[in-house]
Amino acid sequence: MDLPPLIVTAEEVINSLPPPSYEEIMGHQAQTSAKTDVSKEELPPLAYIDIMPRCLHPGNMKGKVPPEYDKFSTLIQAANHWLRECPMYGVWKCETVERKVEPSGEVIMESMLFHEATYGFNVYINGIRLWLYVRDNSSSPPQQLGLYSRVPDKVGIPIAYYGRRRFHGPALIQTMTSYEGLRTTVDKLNRELQSKPLGGTILTVECAVIKAAEGFEKLDVDPDNTVFHENGGKSRRYTQILRIFYVIGTPTQETFELIDVIPKVTRKPGMGTPAKFETYEETLERLSKNPPTELREGRIVNIQTHISKYLEAMGEVDVLSNDTDDFVFGTSEGKQLQIIRIFKVKGSSTNSFPPCLSSKLFLPVRTGQKSFENMAQTMFRIEAWLRATGLPVYTVDTVSYLFKQHSPLGVDNSKSNVISPAGVGKHFVTAIRVYFSQPFQEPDPALLPPVFPWVPSSGSSSCSIL
Repeated sequence: MDLPPLIVTAEEVINSLPPPSYEEIMGHQAQTSAKTDVSKEELPPLAYIDIMPRCLHPGNMKGKVPPEYDKFSTLIQAANHWLRECPMYGVWKCETVERKVEPSGEVIMESMLFHEATYGFNVYINGIRLWLYVRDNSSSPPQQLGLYSRVPDKVGIPIAYYGRRRFHGPALIQTMTSYEGLRTTVDKLNRELQSKPLGGTILTVECAVIKAAEGFEKLDVDPDNTVFHENGGKSRRYTQILRIFYVIGTPTQETFELIDVIPKVTRKPGMGTPAKFETYEETLERLSKNPPTELREGRIVNIQTHISKYLEAMGEVDVLSNDTDDFVFGTSEGKQLQIIRIFKVKGSSTNSFPPCLSSKLFLPVRTGQKSFENMAQTMFRIEAWLRATGLPVYTVDTVSYLFKQHSPLGVDNSKSNVISPAGVGKHFVTAIRVYFSQPFQEPDPALLPPVFPWVPSSGSSSCSIL
């Protein structure tokens, strides 16, 4: 007996097709340490995935024509697709990450050493890093993320030009466009969230530093833009924007608070004597022992190492953490300070500030004169350390350090401040700082992968490892 033909609608045919792979969506611009083909017991205690935008047009780097890339919002779509395909993982933090586009058009995803040229034509792209945890119930609906970005509002600043009449008052007053301070932007964003709530629960709030302009050209920041270019030798302007990553769900009226913990000055600057500061670890210990009253209630959604410019004048130090219009001149040295920036969601008691906050910095192992292990190798060592200690992760942060050629480790992480030299290219080393809600002891080295530190050859001007 012949069966009647099966009538299938076009919609049913589309829904029956397998979903497109991440590579089909984003053009292979991804790197992850997450494992998906192992048992739950073998899943890593900490994993990440970097998702970079797809190149839409290669441009002409030699002709100083920058390439074109997908918008930042497409990265959220790709992240949601990946989370649907890998329901064993959830996201506990999102970060904006930057990668340099090589003259060949290649983006080196796993390198832990990045070059910032003082001269020449340089192109950078912004992507998203998801820090992942293993979900208790992977059969429940996977997380889906949303994004809300806020750029500081523009303000006019009067500038007086004196010319020949400088002794008789200003000859001309013009207005320069700048941006409002960060805390004013936070207050405005919170009012916006109260009148137009997010469609879900806040996962992460971060400050992302992005290029605003070259020289005195018109300020025009699009938070959805992912590609930035620089002409070496020109001054540059950067701004801080706020990004809220949230888990899509029932709309909430959550607002947040920003708390900056700045290292104390241990020696004031004097004639020819620079200021000295607490180390990062000393600042963290002080914070843990006596947290600000703002942190005693609420839900911590990010601990971010923020690099802030500081000035020394008249024996005092001024940390410009609230400034959102930062001028950078390639011919001037830069004084920068690592501050601990904490974002807390108000009116919530979950994940409140721990009674004993500690952290461990995982630097990539130096393998040569100017080379380091890659991100996969660093994550392998982090996973082994976490398994050996059994410590639950409180949060995690990606940190950048100025490369120091003559330091055995390649960086000087004993200081919270750095003075960037003027007029020369710079290299930066990426490290991972993991935070815990309790003190810890280092595990037996026999439980960890062996490390073979690089030793400079005889005759090198570099220091030897003791």
